[in-house]
Amino acid sequence: MLLQLDQLVLDEIGKMLPAKDLIRLSITCKALREFYNKETYYQALMAKQFWIDRKFFRYQDDLRFVLNNVPSRLHSIEQFGQKKIRYVAFSHDGSMMALFANGCRIWVFREDEEILHSYLSRKRGWDKVISMEFSPDDGHLLVTGSKEELVAMARGNEALIYKLGEDYATLRSFINLDQGMFSTWFDNQNVMFTQNFGIRDRMRLFISTIDMAADILVYPVLTFDTRITGIMVAQHVSPRTRKITQIADQAQEEGKTLTEKLIEIGLESGVDVTNMQELRAILDQESQCMPCYRLHSHHDAVSQRECQCHCHHNTDRLLVFHGNDERVHVKVITERILERAKQAWRVRGENDEDIDQHRLFFPIALCNVFDTVDHVFRTGLSLAHSSMCFSPDHRYLYITGTRKAPRPRDPIMEIKPSCLDLETMVFKHVPDFTIRPWVEYEFCVRITANNDFVAIFTGQDVVIWSAFHRGNSAAVLPQFGAPVSAVALHPLTNQLVVTSETRIHYFQSAEMFQEDKMNENTEEDSSSGE
Repeated sequence: MLLQLDQLVLDEIGKMLPAKDLIRLSITCKALREFYNKETYYQALMAKQFWIDRKFFRYQDDLRFVLNNVPSRLHSIEQFGQKKIRYVAFSHDGSMMALFANGCRIWVFREDEEILHSYLSRKRGWDKVISMEFSPDDGHLLVTGSKEELVAMARGNEALIYKLGEDYATLRSFINLDQGMFSTWFDNQNVMFTQNFGIRDRMRLFISTIDMAADILVYPVLTFDTRITGIMVAQHVSPRTRKITQIADQAQEEGKTLTEKLIEIGLESGVDVTNMQELRAILDQESQCMPCYRLHSHHDAVSQRECQCHCHHNTDRLLVFHGNDERVHVKVITERILERAKQAWRVRGENDEDIDQHRLFFPIALCNVFDTVDHVFRTGLSLAHSSMCFSPDHRYLYITGTRKAPRPRDPIMEIKPSCLDLETMVFKHVPDFTIRPWVEYEFCVRITANNDFVAIFTGQDVVIWSAFHRGNSAAVLPQFGAPVSAVALHPLTNQLVVTSETRIHYFQSAEMFQEDKMNENTEEDSSSGE
């Protein structure tokens, strides 16, 4: 019957069918496959579902990838003791999972084997765990929490650093922090933490090393004349990308072509440079040795992050922080900044008129010289209840913002993720994430991401977006019967962990579900053959 319909009718049917039904119809009905494989239907579907930019021409493949890989299938539910779980996170290689629950209890599991379990309320006098973070090489775990008032005395927060082995974990060091302060990993051997010394709208950043043999264990690095309520450090910063962007911006401001700008700065290439890709290639030749340039330029190129050549040696870090307003601040921390801070520490007190001495060692209330940031971005949303995370390759920063819904009678908030491209330093607004309602104020916000998907929870809902398409959500998981406390996407596979009350829910993609089913059938066949 379908084959006898007019093409105009088939066209209308194709545009009205849901995405899954259209794909099933084009796959199962061979006679209609050629008709329904036209890109026009998938353009309409992707524009409606993900607001995808029309310059991409992989609509059908993209839609199938999202449907097959979004982690929306419930795999299993685990009852985890009697304590309510508050946070869960994967290590960078996905081999470990850390979580904490009420009562300041923390756990670390490596492939279902418990390697750490500590009751910090009894051992350290804590009353709350604030954050847990694996080091970039997954060799250590940083846990930040607050102490009970009687135990804390002058200082209220504390950061613990655990060394993680194959089947064990030991406490290596700790850092005392002021009340309300927090910490994060700067690199594999150093922790960055904040102190405001009682001044709400100013903040000083310190670096503490876990290497007890270092000549300086703790020293101040930066002082900002702004309030900071969230901080992260990206491990991968490309000076080459910053240089490309700088040259392109200068050429545009001066009304010159890229070729003219390269000649002006002494990088004449002999050919016309018309786009950013050609500019990148020219700068690569200038900054890389020729064998290394050839290694990364052919069709089967080796990743530069896996290359050990000296021309890729980069010790810069990217500091990202925000306050309670709508602004996100970004600053590149170079070796020069660290060396100046160390030198100021070595000669502290010798010359009070020195700018670095005043900036880093004077009482923060008396400072009149502060560090500046490299980039400031406005999200248009309040970041007071914000959560941040990086993509696994530290290429993108995802941050949530909130605003009051246009319903003055109801205490309703709206929440929306935003994406900052750390390579180009541009907020990805087209297409943008959709806004979700967030009713319950008392629930925290958590955002998690891998290379394919981004997920948050709002009250009792878990929302998943395609990281590439953004736009409307790819899946909304059903309510769990209780408030959701944490979500975590596996960094390497499309698996999702959701915690609610004392339960851990494991979700996986349809593709992983089919692979598990095939493996089970193979094992059954092999066992029956024996």
